[in-house]
Amino acid sequence: MAIIDINPDSDTFGDILQDVPVGKNVLMHHPFYNQAGSKIYNTALEGERLYRVNLHESTIFDISPIDTGSCIVGEDMYFSKNGDRFYLTCMGSDKIIIFDGNTDRKIGEILSDKTQNPDAFVKYPHGISADETIDRMIVTETVSPALEDPGTTVSIIEYSTGKVLPNIELLQDENTPSSPVEVQFHPKQHVAYVSGMLDGTIWVLDWNEETKTFDTKLVDDGKTRDQNKPLDITFGPHGNMYVSFATPGVVNEYSLEDPKQPKLLRTLPAEHGAHHILFSPDNQYMFVQNNLLNLEGINAGTISVVDFKTGNLITTLDKFTEQGMMIESLDILEDNSQNLKVTTPGI
Repeated sequence: MAIIDINPDSDTFGDILQDVPVGKNVLMHHPFYNQAGSKIYNTALEGERLYRVNLHESTIFDISPIDTGSCIVGEDMYFSKNGDRFYLTCMGSDKIIIFDGNTDRKIGEILSDKTQNPDAFVKYPHGISADETIDRMIVTETVSPALEDPGTTVSIIEYSTGKVLPNIELLQDENTPSSPVEVQFHPKQHVAYVSGMLDGTIWVLDWNEETKTFDTKLVDDGKTRDQNKPLDITFGPHGNMYVSFATPGVVNEYSLEDPKQPKLLRTLPAEHGAHHILFSPDNQYMFVQNNLLNLEGINAGTISVVDFKTGNLITTLDKFTEQGMMIESLDILEDNSQNLKVTTPGI
């Protein structure tokens, strides 16, 4: 893991302030803060599947593995609102691991094999989000770790019990699997948004209180603008939604004035492989990490710095690529807004 200065006004802008080796054959992936912002965790595709990152005064002093049992390929996390538990999707072992939020110990699993339960299953889980007030969790069926057998559905889970309910298919064209990759619930509405990685689509899942399930709607197709591989979904300035498209490498800003029908406002620049999105605390800058699994053509390995007001690219941070590093993900340190926590797969 590394800490990088991303303050454009700093004398050390773009410099690696700290680079901490995690271990041999460890491929760190996504950093996540818990609900209170008091702990940092980092998922891993290889090595241990989850790590606790301990910091003091913006310095990493320890990175400790957490026992994840039979988890293979740790991907995304969800933290309960009350902080008592958190969840980890395991894309290579078709399960979601549940942990105690205080002790970090594994306390349960959510799984349902497709061969035994063809209508209600968990397979290749990646994205995860929950709306606890309606007692539902959504998990995406993405693709195998070998990038084969792409999925077309999302798993619907009763949050309070972990019971897997019937899956919902998100498919625009039978010849092109959507491979749903990320899901996020609206912060205030019972509406979820899902990105279809392989068909360039954005979907809305609108909670139907009468039927106790979700009504689905295709709300955007990036292919009509030569955009594909939508990845990250995040909420940012003005309450809008921001979605990265790895091809050609852009971020779309959508108005959520009508949460059930996002409206495209503008397209912001990045580079091929546009993936994770961050905003500076004052919303002056947008930062985009440009790399998806080091795959050819979508692996710029850089960080784009965009003036959010004008929408113009200010600069591209690429010092780390010159050192053989390819940024995997990124997050801003809670205790120092001028620094950025960045995970890398190593040199």
